[in-house]
Amino acid sequence: MADNPEALPWLIRLDKFIDDQQHEGITELVVRSNNSQTALNEAVALELLTEAGLASQEATAVRFTFNDSSAKLRLVIENPNDEWVATQFDEESSDAVGQLYKAESTGDWSYRGDDPAEYEEVWDQEAGEDDLAPLTDFLQFVNDSTDEEFAAELATRLDVEAFARYLAVEDLMGNFDDIEGPGNNSYLYFDPDTGQATVVAWDHNLAFSGGVGA
Repeated sequence: MADNPEALPWLIRLDKFIDDQQHEGITELVVRSNNSQTALNEAVALELLTEAGLASQEATAVRFTFNDSSAKLRLVIENPNDEWVATQFDEESSDAVGQLYKAESTGDWSYRGDDPAEYEEVWDQEAGEDDLAPLTDFLQFVNDSTDEEFAAELATRLDVEAFARYLAVEDLMGNFDDIEGPGNNSYLYFDPDTGQATVVAWDHNLAFSGGVGA
């Protein structure tokens, strides 16, 4: 793959060298890896998430080249960050930005105490004030609460309706690489006013059986 950079996944920051440079309000773009000839599976998956009222990413198909390489059909999507959070969760009129954390493929959802260093390899904060407390508090609740505490407090700590829709849509799309999959693909967003968590979908190039060779 190193000999074919046009086929690699890319993260492009438009404001890396020019302050405030953006395209239609988007500052970070991800050039996705294709596991199908057209990448339509991921494009359709993102549309379905939006139609289901769930947080999703804008996407477009592009003709992608690197220097003088041959052109490849690729799907480009916005990378979740502060601006994405403000738009997706209607925070544009608020002074506060909710925290957004990305689950790493090497991690899990275990509670590792309140030392931020214990989470460096398993979670990455992508938006909001630099603070892991919302995440660690939630993980402690999920892992250490009694059955009675879990039942009584779950609806105040997690957007249960959105999570149920998320699970249903992921199952409908046959996406085995979701929150339960080997890639641990998901984000956790925490509302700045209520502290309630929302599971955010990510990485759908394997949706609709879009595996290697599909």
